[in-house]
Amino acid sequence: MDKFQPFTSLHAAVLALIAIAAVVAVRTARRRAAQSVPTVTEQAIGVAFVLLWVIVHAWLMVPPRLDPAKTLPLQICHLTALASGLYLATRKRWLASLLYFWGFGLCTQALITPTLQEGPATPAFWYFWLSHGMIIGVAVYALSAHRYRPTWADWRAAALAAAGYAAVVTVLDLALGANYGFLGPAQPDQPTLVDWLGPWPARLVAIFALVAGVMALLMLPWALPKPRAARSSS
Repeated sequence: MDKFQPFTSLHAAVLALIAIAAVVAVRTARRRAAQSVPTVTEQAIGVAFVLLWVIVHAWLMVPPRLDPAKTLPLQICHLTALASGLYLATRKRWLASLLYFWGFGLCTQALITPTLQEGPATPAFWYFWLSHGMIIGVAVYALSAHRYRPTWADWRAAALAAAGYAAVVTVLDLALGANYGFLGPAQPDQPTLVDWLGPWPARLVAIFALVAGVMALLMLPWALPKPRAARSSS
């Protein structure tokens, strides 16, 4: 199978596998006594993934594979995937914040409407799903196993980082004729949710508003007042 098609049984199976892996990881972690530093297993998985990330993207930047408009590690999912490995290895709070706001808020659309074209017969297929599975899986793990709870300060840091990313990448997209972060004028090879936001550059306003709104919505479960019973029990 050399080609991947979204909304197929293969797509559903991969998403189910990611969900199962996340549940198993959380349940395993909850059986252990809580600690504030990474476990040996977490560090091993985190370091191994960071090394894999570096190797894959270094390989893609060597000619003849290098295509500045497509193969640089500048997609927001590339950076969030790197953050997932670094978080497991270090358990830094700012990395958990990126995973929560960027992972849930921005990278989930890559799971729903992936731009992937390569099938299971290719390494690209497995790396794509491993890296995106790490993003969502580690974000869930931080919430459920490590009890990460975002604050408005975390939201502001993630929002400022997203604004800085957008400012830099939009300029690079124009210079390279690329579409990193879906912020450039080029269209992806596969349909995505961004296609519904209209033509470039008008869609940039919609993207910025949508990102800000989604990240704010992600704060609501933690910002709303707790019921009195919940406050008493805590």
